[in-house]
Amino acid sequence: MLNLDYKCMEYGQKIGKISDSKLENNLRKALGVLQEDGVYAMFLWLEKNASRVREKLVEFFNKEDENTHVKLSNYFLGENKSFSPNFDEFCKDLREVAENLDKLLFMKKLLERTLTYALYHVKAKRDKNE
Repeated sequence: MLNLDYKCMEYGQKIGKISDSKLENNLRKALGVLQEDGVYAMFLWLEKNASRVREKLVEFFNKEDENTHVKLSNYFLGENKSFSPNFDEFCKDLREVAENLDKLLFMKKLLERTLTYALYHVKAKRDKNE
């Protein structure tokens, strides 16, 4: 069984380690866009303002789990498919996900949790350094 909370923690930590002075602010804004305007709007915002965060999220969905050999992208795009790292192709993949409301809401939940963990990771690191 794939432990989704563990995957969110793992990538929250990876995102939280990105070297960027605006990372905490960008994570807050990305979460706000996600919650107010949805998955697609958040990825558009990330592409313009925090593309390294977007790249890590694509990796999050595409990376095969070491134990189960399952990729999260399988839940959204079908067996043996991955989200494209190319932004235009990625947007096409998101449209495919958006055709199914359950998949879209599931993706939103995973993104909220991952970005929240990343934000807490950045805050903990900042507080430790102060």
